[in-house]
Amino acid sequence: MRFKVSLFPHPQYSNQLIPMVVDSLSCDLPQPSAAIWGWTLWLSSPFNTTKNRLADLCVFYEFVDRELPTFFEDAAKLNFLKSRQVDMLAAFFLTNFRYDIEDGVAIAPSSYNRRIDSTVLFLQFHYSRYIERLQDTNKADSCARTLNRLIKYLRKKKYSKAEVENQTKNTQPLSVEEIDLIKLIVRPSSKDFVNEINPFSPKLQLRNACLVLLLIELGCRAAELVLIHNNDRDLKLTNNPTVVIQELNINDTSDRGRRDGAAHKTLNRELPISKGLSYLLIDYTEDSRSKLRRSMNGVLTNYLFVSGRDGGAMTTSGLDYVLETLFKNVPNLASTIHPHRLRVSRGNELRAAIDDDYKESNSPMIKSGDMQDTLTTWGGWSSTSTMPKRYTNSHIQRKINDYLAGKEK
Repeated sequence: MRFKVSLFPHPQYSNQLIPMVVDSLSCDLPQPSAAIWGWTLWLSSPFNTTKNRLADLCVFYEFVDRELPTFFEDAAKLNFLKSRQVDMLAAFFLTNFRYDIEDGVAIAPSSYNRRIDSTVLFLQFHYSRYIERLQDTNKADSCARTLNRLIKYLRKKKYSKAEVENQTKNTQPLSVEEIDLIKLIVRPSSKDFVNEINPFSPKLQLRNACLVLLLIELGCRAAELVLIHNNDRDLKLTNNPTVVIQELNINDTSDRGRRDGAAHKTLNRELPISKGLSYLLIDYTEDSRSKLRRSMNGVLTNYLFVSGRDGGAMTTSGLDYVLETLFKNVPNLASTIHPHRLRVSRGNELRAAIDDDYKESNSPMIKSGDMQDTLTTWGGWSSTSTMPKRYTNSHIQRKINDYLAGKEK
């Protein structure tokens, strides 16, 4: 790489080392904009944090040098990066400079996300310096809005938490005992029953029980769950109750514009739920939901799950908070719960059930085809996706251990 981080002693600070981005082709001279930003980081952040942020910024400078040589001149004129350029930048961030670029070795998802976070901080700092100099307040406000749109677009390029975890380490499914304990905890209180171990307020217990139990039974993505509508198209609560997960339509007039990025991968599918859960959903929609729902900008939300904070549509961060509260308030739960882990648990359960159905079969090709079709349909993936293997790795590992232990022939 042309750009790197070097350390310089600062005489006014007892020769403490200051990290700076330097150009190795220009006698290791510090880059002015990076030096200003790095100085503010050094004053407010730990040394290693500053050094790592600047190392990420080196990749941005490398991209600018190769693809956008007029970036700094354009930034001074408040000409912002275009969406196509952001797409190019995000693709460049996947480059692993420890290997030859021709080898096509990508960096880890967590490192990729960190590069985006560091660049977001730098762009906010760099563009804001020029926006603050504008005398025309209307133009300054317009530029600030453009910068916010740019930052949001770049942030959407990040891997989700589930994708990072799924590609860096295998998520362990919950045991049957842990699932049963969760069901016991979220059981809502009623007139005839008080659940003393339920950590949620009475007005939220029915909603949160439906949230958690749907995650357990459907194994869907968190973004898919919060985008379910309260209508007969999405909820079919009949004698054989099902939930229909709809493919996201970004041109839909009901699109709320929230950051439910994972839902863009959704494929239409209809999944069964238990009758007990369907009764719970009916109780929630007919009673609790109407008490939580409040008008926002003169409109009542049509989404199934309603935020207890503002009465609008619930977000994935709200769902994460529910599961975090569940985990923190119940010491019997030995490990962290999050939507992705419940999804992995359901996938392993489904794969085990398919294995049991074909246990005596002598047709591995039929089994393999049915396995792939069933799991990709359940997960909302394309028919050729490799994700079923990733999500059910624990089940595969258990079968390998059984074979090695001589339990299966």
